[in-house]
Amino acid sequence: MIDTETGLRNMEIFVEDLKRELVRVREHNYRTTLLLVKVDDRISADELSNEPSLEEVSNCLSEILRDNDSIYRIAENRFVAILPTTYEAGGETAALRLKRLISKKIAEHLHIPCSLSVGVLSIDPQEITDHTKLLDSLEKDLFRDQDCQKLDLDLAKRGPKKEKSRHVVISGIKSQELDVVASILSLKKDYEVHFTSSREKGLDDLRGQRKGVLIVDPDISLESRLEICKKIRSDRELHDTYIICLQNNLNLDTGIKNLAGLVDEVLPMDIGIDQIVRSVSAGFRIMDLKKELSKIPMLLGTIDFIRRASHQLNQPLQIIVGKIEILLINMEENGTATASLKEIRKQALRAADINQKIGRLVRHDISSKFRS
Repeated sequence: MIDTETGLRNMEIFVEDLKRELVRVREHNYRTTLLLVKVDDRISADELSNEPSLEEVSNCLSEILRDNDSIYRIAENRFVAILPTTYEAGGETAALRLKRLISKKIAEHLHIPCSLSVGVLSIDPQEITDHTKLLDSLEKDLFRDQDCQKLDLDLAKRGPKKEKSRHVVISGIKSQELDVVASILSLKKDYEVHFTSSREKGLDDLRGQRKGVLIVDPDISLESRLEICKKIRSDRELHDTYIICLQNNLNLDTGIKNLAGLVDEVLPMDIGIDQIVRSVSAGFRIMDLKKELSKIPMLLGTIDFIRRASHQLNQPLQIIVGKIEILLINMEENGTATASLKEIRKQALRAADINQKIGRLVRHDISSKFRS
């Protein structure tokens, strides 16, 4: 039903519309996503009870979401939205867009500071439950979002944020799929994502970064992609960049043949958002592994030095122990000097034992195993 005081769709209408949407989800086997939006408490209950304020908040939410998304007011300062035919990644992107834009819109209309907490729930057509359980799951995700925002605030109070160490540049025309990829990657710790249609701007964003991934849009011509890849591989600052080239299925074979040896991965454009994100994460893991492997030569050199030093130490220790034995033979058994020599022999034998343990640790030539 329509709320008579505010003119907004309420909980009853939401439940009815949700039931109809769940029927469509089962019939057409697609996912739909729900958002639970809690308006910041700085908009007080008294202000929310004011009809124009409630309508303005609802209107602002509707303006930011898509035309086919539906908004309902289900509690004093809570709204819920149904996003048909939307995967979880799309729901997370919508939540980010709401958080980023709502404060500006509310300030323009109501001149009140405002922020949001948003719970996101993607509904699997194979695991549909009743609306009550769906709302419970939404509530839990809303609490998770509130906890994350509180944690972010606490970290911000402690000091400046740590500089991002993983840089992703998406080069090409900004499509909906790549926009979602950028949004998901931006949520990850230490990730910084740049979206650019300028080749030089994209290379400048990567230059000087220790870890960088370049995603090349399929709408860029093959000649331009080849030129970009050749320039990266010949640039000392960029040649370690992990390159993912997206290719339309019709030209997939041609793309692989022409780009072989220049890129790290060629992926079909319709492979899916999740797989593109996983490939980016895999690229950074490979770069981390290369960094660790680069330390091996220094480690092998250190081990070789210890092995040679241990071998050289054996001879003086043997001479010391041998000379002490000769001195003890020619000395009185109970003299003070004899006691001192025995203590020296004891410590020399102990040092020899420690040296043998070190020698056993570095005895095997592991360098050949790494080189093979």
